[in-house]
Amino acid sequence: MFVFVSDVWLDNLKVMQKLRILFNGYSELPPTCFVFCGNFTSQPYGLHHSKTLKESLHNLAEILSEFPSLVEKSRLVFVPGPQDPGLGQILPRPPIPECLTEELRQRVPSAVFTSNPCRIQYCTQEIIVFREDIIMKMSRNCVQYPSDNDIPNHFAKTVICQGHLCPLPLHVEPIYWGCDHSLRTYPLPDLIVCADKHDPFSVTQMDCTVTNPGSFPRSNFSFMVYWPVTKQLEVSQIQNQE
Repeated sequence: MFVFVSDVWLDNLKVMQKLRILFNGYSELPPTCFVFCGNFTSQPYGLHHSKTLKESLHNLAEILSEFPSLVEKSRLVFVPGPQDPGLGQILPRPPIPECLTEELRQRVPSAVFTSNPCRIQYCTQEIIVFREDIIMKMSRNCVQYPSDNDIPNHFAKTVICQGHLCPLPLHVEPIYWGCDHSLRTYPLPDLIVCADKHDPFSVTQMDCTVTNPGSFPRSNFSFMVYWPVTKQLEVSQIQNQE
């Protein structure tokens, strides 16, 4: 079982409270992997951003220490977002700098900080995780807006048929040309996770599923659960407790 959560604002108190509930719910049956996608702070990159992120990762390590079963049995993957520390607005994005993640990696050895996008190989299945608000950019730059307003279906078809996670001109979305191959989707994987601010969706085309878990804090704390055995996806939500 894989759990995908996007826009994990570690500096937001309510988000941290919901993460504690999430970890508590899975503590008795730890999933294979938690995939956390940025942005990891609610504020844009600025002067005190690195300090805030480092303190927020420390707080996350404190919460995870309460659930040793997850630390021992689950892999925790962190995929940086557009506003996380990196090399500006260019793809692919490198992992979050080690100087900020050192404490969490020491206290949680199963934590892995990856590039954006990243690829996960699980048995015979390949999963691509891509964190970018790409749907809005593609909608703004499309030749003809879909008349049926079925954005998820058209987006999935475009990504699969173009064989690229970001089929946009370079002036719209800059790409480091030497690493453009990391954005290609050929041969097709089993699952493409495009973590976007758009509402959650799942679309299957040509035996490849394209899904969006949605923004965790913006979609009433919803996230996506993937079962590799059956290749089924399930939108889950943490309800507000009165």
